[in-house]
Order: sequence, then C-alpha cells, then structure tokens
Amino acid sequence: MVDDNEIKEIKISKFRMVLKFVKLFFFTMFRTKWYIPGVSEIKVDELNELLNSDKPPIIVDTRDRMDFYATEGSWRKYGHIQDSKSVPIMHLTANLKKLAPFKDDVIVTICPGGGMSLIAAEIMAKAGFTDVRSLKGGIDEWDRKGYPTTTEINPDYPLDEFKSTFSQGSSKKTKGEQTSAEKYAGDVHQTLDARNLSCPGPVLNSKKAIMKLKVGQVLEILTTDPGSKTDMPAWAHVTGQELIATEDSENNEFRFIVKKLK
Repeated sequence: MVDDNEIKEIKISKFRMVLKFVKLFFFTMFRTKWYIPGVSEIKVDELNELLNSDKPPIIVDTRDRMDFYATEGSWRKYGHIQDSKSVPIMHLTANLKKLAPFKDDVIVTICPGGGMSLIAAEIMAKAGFTDVRSLKGGIDEWDRKGYPTTTEINPDYPLDEFKSTFSQGSSKKTKGEQTSAEKYAGDVHQTLDARNLSCPGPVLNSKKAIMKLKVGQVLEILTTDPGSKTDMPAWAHVTGQELIATEDSENNEFRFIVKKLK
C-alpha cells in the first residue's frame, strides 16, 4: 500500500472541464494524442484477457450509480464488470486518494461509450497513477461483445450515495401524461437537434448553442445517445447552467431543458 500523499491533489474548475470536453472532441475526431496526452486506450478483448490473468487490472467505472447497478431509470441494463469500483466522473477528483493503494497497478477507466473515460484517465494520470487506460468503446462495446456483467450490490458503493442528477426532475412520457419538460412554463429560445450524434458531440454542440443565448434564456436539447443521460447533467453542472427538466421517451430519445445562468 502506498502513502496517499504520493497522489497529487487535483482541482478542476468549470472552465478547465469545458476545455477537456473540447479536447475530447478533437481527440475523437482526429485521434491525435496531442489533445489528450498520457492516455492509452485498451480494447474490450484485451481487457477480458487481463481480467482472466494472474494480475487483473483495477476497473474504475465513472458512470452514474443508477447505470452502474442497472436500476430503474438507467438506459441499458448492462450493470457493471465484476469487482469494478464505482466512482462517478463528477466525484473522481474527490476520491483520488481513496484509490491511492492502486497507484502502481494497471487501471482501466470505463464510461458508456469511451469518451468520458478518456477524461477520467487523463485526470488520474496527472494525479500520479502510473498505468491508466481508457476502455475503447466503453461498456456499450463490452456488452456488444457478450462479455459478462453483474448488477450485484457492493456495500462499498451504496446506490444512494451519489444521487443521479438525471433522475431529479426526469420523467418518461406515457400516453395522456405530461412530462416534466412539458410542464415547464417558460419559453424555449432555441432547440438543438443533437440526435444521432455520439459522445462528445451532444455536449460540444450544446456548449456552442448556449454561448449564443443571453443569460436567462432557455435551450432545448434533443439527443439519442444514452451517454447523454449522464453527460448532459454533468455538463450543465460544471458550466454553471440550470438543468430545468429532462425526459426520455419510448422511442429512445432524450430531451433536456437548460437555462443559461452565466
């Protein structure tokens, strides 16, 4: 076990987090290591082999606890890889010292599609973890390949410790029932159609759209990427905007109402 003082304290401002989203966009588009230095990716087949080796890696799952345990309100009922450590992305920096005993182990970060896990891996590498890799394709690719997951509750990671931002004020539309977004009485000043875009497209386009609005105006965002259930509330939080309402529909589309505060 190592002294936790060997792990650097990392504090990330809202501005720096937005910059990380921008760098992630360019990395995704051009696959150029300059944008996210010091971060390696690992394919799901390679991860499966490592997990069955004599020295399996440490899995850090950065998704919301609802998705980690595949509870009601989660998008796809994947669950998580056995023995994963649940550290939602917005709470990663606050929990780095708890992960200090694994500083010199192989660590694999996981998110829905392999985008936010790159940011998590970069943060951990800068904090002093020696071998951090991001799972390429995320838990989506892991499940697509048919590798095993579990929904078993781990007492070290209670479901209600980190409440889902998405679940607060979200609703699923049923026939004859108003959704939370429909109950919102304010005007929508702009609608962003980010459907059919994968991570980090919805977040980056939302950033551009909200910059064009005046303080107090409202942006409606439409997406089809399941990762936006976690990414959009996180983006609103780190940029200081107000997530008024969220909605997921029966045709697997997601709707977010965001008010510009700054």
